[in-house]
Amino acid sequence: MKFKFAALPLMLASAVVSAEQYNSFTDADYTSEDYGFAEIDTLSFQSQYYFGALETLGPRKEFNYILPVSNIYGGFDYIDYTGGDSDIVQIGGEYFTGQWKFFGELNDFDAGNSYRAGAGFLFTPNFLGEVEATKAEGNDTELWVRGTYNHQLSGSDYIGFTAQVDDDFDYRSVSSKYFTALSGGQYLTAELSLIDTDFSDLYWGGAVEFYFNENTSIGAAYDEAESYEFNATHFFNRNVAGKVAYGSSRDFDDLDVFSLGVTVQL
Repeated sequence: MKFKFAALPLMLASAVVSAEQYNSFTDADYTSEDYGFAEIDTLSFQSQYYFGALETLGPRKEFNYILPVSNIYGGFDYIDYTGGDSDIVQIGGEYFTGQWKFFGELNDFDAGNSYRAGAGFLFTPNFLGEVEATKAEGNDTELWVRGTYNHQLSGSDYIGFTAQVDDDFDYRSVSSKYFTALSGGQYLTAELSLIDTDFSDLYWGGAVEFYFNENTSIGAAYDEAESYEFNATHFFNRNVAGKVAYGSSRDFDDLDVFSLGVTVQL
């Protein structure tokens, strides 16, 4: 019995040490889409910096469903397609003060600019409400109301929900993510999204990801349009990961989508 009590602090210390902390996340990705009659190649670079450390839930790329930490981010996409090319620049940020959240984003692309800005309130640490305005150049401003709720299960397990509706109630969406720690240092996530609009049929999509350990995972996704993807991620050390994915769609027999990327977390 004395041995068990003596070992308990060591076990707790080990659990604390195993959780990694990160402040910045940078991704460089290449994606090739071959439709048979046309090709699209995209090079993208995205980076985000948090002013407070984020703690992992076990896997190095899994964190809490709600992250109330101020951050800034930016990115650049270069798109080369059959007959031309284009680029997109994105900058944005989120600021948390007390229970309030304020955020904004600018996207600059060849056809013009788009903006989004809004405010949110953390009613509880597990429930965030937000109001957002979006404006694309040449279009009217749209208003959105969004709610995010995290239901904490045992340990680090959770199931999260996000619901969103526009000011005309002609666009409605809900998404959910489930995270659970399995035995033997393995983990599983499952995601589901539903989008219902007045202009199209109900859209649904889902994805699962299985973690062999904190470093390596494989995943698959499928949606209502009969598009699918298989992907894998591996961390070579605590900071650098490689990603690879392949996808296609039954609606486009000749479609092949291949992506390769690197993530750096510091």
